[in-house]
Amino acid sequence: MKESSDELAAKIVDAILEERCASQEGTRRYRPLLEERAHEIVARFVVDAGEDNNGSPDQTPTLLNLADNIVKDELGSHRYPKPACPDEGGCAMCCTHMRIVLSVQEATVVARELLALTEPEKAKIAYRLPSLGASGPGSQCGLLDEQGLCTLYTARPINCRTHRSCSITACEDRVRMGRNAGEEVVFAYPFDDLVRKSFRHLVQPDETPHFLEMNTFLASVLHDDEELAAWASGQKRDGGCLLG
Repeated sequence: MKESSDELAAKIVDAILEERCASQEGTRRYRPLLEERAHEIVARFVVDAGEDNNGSPDQTPTLLNLADNIVKDELGSHRYPKPACPDEGGCAMCCTHMRIVLSVQEATVVARELLALTEPEKAKIAYRLPSLGASGPGSQCGLLDEQGLCTLYTARPINCRTHRSCSITACEDRVRMGRNAGEEVVFAYPFDDLVRKSFRHLVQPDETPHFLEMNTFLASVLHDDEELAAWASGQKRDGGCLLG
């Protein structure tokens, strides 16, 4: 029997709490903030994505656009404090100190955008990868250019679309100390977690979630034209050892 949107919302809230909150106090504080918006956000995903969603790569761009629209509407509702991230972009703190992962379906979207780049553009990305290693503390995403901008912004994964901060201090602490940015970030924007988990459920509804590390993925396709074409065509359904 297909889950109702209310049942799915409850499941997603529980999954977020298990992932985010290490203490009972954290769970107690965060649950009501999630539940306040969970039913509406999850229902919007279920209805707008349509009943025929099957997690195919062809539908992933549509789901990413839907996620962007929901985030925009949530931020425009004035329910939340203004993000500390600059309106004009250009802050790359997340891109330089977080592990960037993506699903197989999102990797197909990235591969299609890579395929559309010129050879010099692809070469610039490939050139900086060896010195970076995997993304995460002390490194950065291989798509971040010299101006601190994303080379493939329109194809960025859901994690990048649903990560913002209300505290520059918390972000700086993460960079300086290599620890979690703090509860003040997590508790400010519950819609980000809800959108991200809803997207993941629709993209991989009947699968154990499987994620690829961004820089490892980029290195595997930018040095192999056939591999890049296979990913872009949607022929690749697993990432093998691309976890970095």
